Amino acid sequence: MILIYTHKITPRLRFVVRHLFRRIMGANAELTDSVDDFVKHAGPKLTYARQPLQSEFFIRSNELLFDRNIEPQDIHWRDWDGVPCFFELDARSSIPFDVFAASFFLLSRYEEYLPHQKDDLGRFRAIESILSDRQGAMKRPLVDLWALKLKEALVEAFPGIEFKDREYKVNVILTAISAHKYSYRSVSRHIFESFIDLGKLRFTALSARFKTVILGHKDPYDNYLELHQPLSEIGVQLFPFFQYSRYDVNDRNVSWSKSKYGFFLKHINDYLEIGYLRSRLAIEDAGLFKLELKKMQQLLHRPLHKVVLSEHRILLPDAYQELVQEEVKEDFSMGYADVIGFRAGTCTPFPFYDLGLEVEQPLRVYPICASHEALRPLDVETVEKQLITIANEVKAVKGTFCLQLSNKYIQKMGIHSITRFVKAVV
Repeated sequence: MILIYTHKITPRLRFVVRHLFRRIMGANAELTDSVDDFVKHAGPKLTYARQPLQSEFFIRSNELLFDRNIEPQDIHWRDWDGVPCFFELDARSSIPFDVFAASFFLLSRYEEYLPHQKDDLGRFRAIESILSDRQGAMKRPLVDLWALKLKEALVEAFPGIEFKDREYKVNVILTAISAHKYSYRSVSRHIFESFIDLGKLRFTALSARFKTVILGHKDPYDNYLELHQPLSEIGVQLFPFFQYSRYDVNDRNVSWSKSKYGFFLKHINDYLEIGYLRSRLAIEDAGLFKLELKKMQQLLHRPLHKVVLSEHRILLPDAYQELVQEEVKEDFSMGYADVIGFRAGTCTPFPFYDLGLEVEQPLRVYPICASHEALRPLDVETVEKQLITIANEVKAVKGTFCLQLSNKYIQKMGIHSITRFVKAVV
């Protein structure tokens, strides 16, 4: 057991110590504010305070983890053996920066609580992040890299110290705002959309609609079980998320009033544990979110613990507080829609730390490395190259690689290409 002395134990410090030591490094670490207990401890130990007690392993503390305010921080980048870092420390410290404060800044999404310019959907923009200030920083899991650098320093200081190893994992997050392209739509909607296709000379779409609706061919977007089989053969877990809401012209989804759509969801749920995709309207209306979630749970006769927020619209802290209130356990939205990289600077799932309430919440957040929106403009070769590059970063720290794809993107690229991408990163 690693004992960490600090002059004040705070929720912020406790949160970041758990993530770095337990989840990433695989070590048991405890905090103490007792000098006597620290001196008596015979095992590995370090001090996190303004001054060292003696000549022990020492990290000089930044005030960020002992404060309750949210205010702009002075960020200056430097390198630690090729790894970018900030919150630099002087030579008295055993490592050159405050790894705890820097990790907390990224994991808590501290910068998203500060004043910033949002995009048209009210989202935090990648260009606003401090990670965009340092070339390549956003495409590296810095928190995991920092933890492993700290681990190396501790092993050097305490040769007998033990850490548990962890395994590299790959998850594919499949989002289906519109679960089907043609099926389960009303006759009037088919007529209206057919006239639009005809007016724009989209004869391929007209033909596909006819084959699906009249001849009974499989819907082009119905690729869920078809993708599940090759992924399961290579040990990759597929997490499908479906929208279950009223029809909305922006989403062009299948309405929950269609009973056949409900039967379809039950059928998929027999093979895969499906999750809830929070609609655009439900993100703006908490009451509608609760209604959608409740109706979907009633349909499937089980609680829904996995959620994706449509279009990565994570409006902190409200969006996550609402998930906590409804006892949602896991969120798969923590990424940027249009940029490949790590929004929270980590590839390890972590609990949501609510800066508004200063408490660690029971909501596990899964970082998304890349999404279909960021990949859509790229050709097959470029997509594969980009995914391999970022997957190698995740493999190096034995983290979790989460790739988010829509059923529409899968239909466009084809099952073969998607399987090829996934195999390349396994």
